[in-house]
Amino acid sequence: MRLHQYLLFLATTAFACQPADTTASAKQAIDASNAQWARLTSSGHADSIAEFYAVDAVVMPPNMATIRGRDSIRAFFAVINTMNPKPNLTPRAVAVIGTGAIAVETGRWTWTFPAGAQLPAGMPAADSGKYIVRWAQQNGKWLMVEDIWNSDTKPPTAPPPPPAPARRR
Repeated sequence: MRLHQYLLFLATTAFACQPADTTASAKQAIDASNAQWARLTSSGHADSIAEFYAVDAVVMPPNMATIRGRDSIRAFFAVINTMNPKPNLTPRAVAVIGTGAIAVETGRWTWTFPAGAQLPAGMPAADSGKYIVRWAQQNGKWLMVEDIWNSDTKPPTAPPPPPAPARRR
């Protein structure tokens, strides 16, 4: 009987030591950040998005080198400020799972420009895709630590190579 009580005590202690489920608080903070992200992008303050990232955060955009650190992330997003008219970027969390001071968000995003926008060569007027972000709660604030996304749009295909020159006999 003592062994049974001891095992019950150990199991109860082990469950009590588990990190708290922080999914609800993380989801609330992430949804607020996503709404602010959309406002900052469309109002010409995209560089301010960097404040949602930890100082040592990592951003992994598609077809580009990894961007490390808040200052580099700020410079990356500042390019959006030069676009005229400004794009509408809408991130939407599909799922958030939080435990302790860590949360993982998976979501969908859309990117659209107003009709008639002058776009850089090769940039679509509308795009959509998916993303994964790892968040960490630091000093009571949820910040992005790792961010990666990609597009649902297929990349353009390269034209076929020219035919080989005819051989002379």
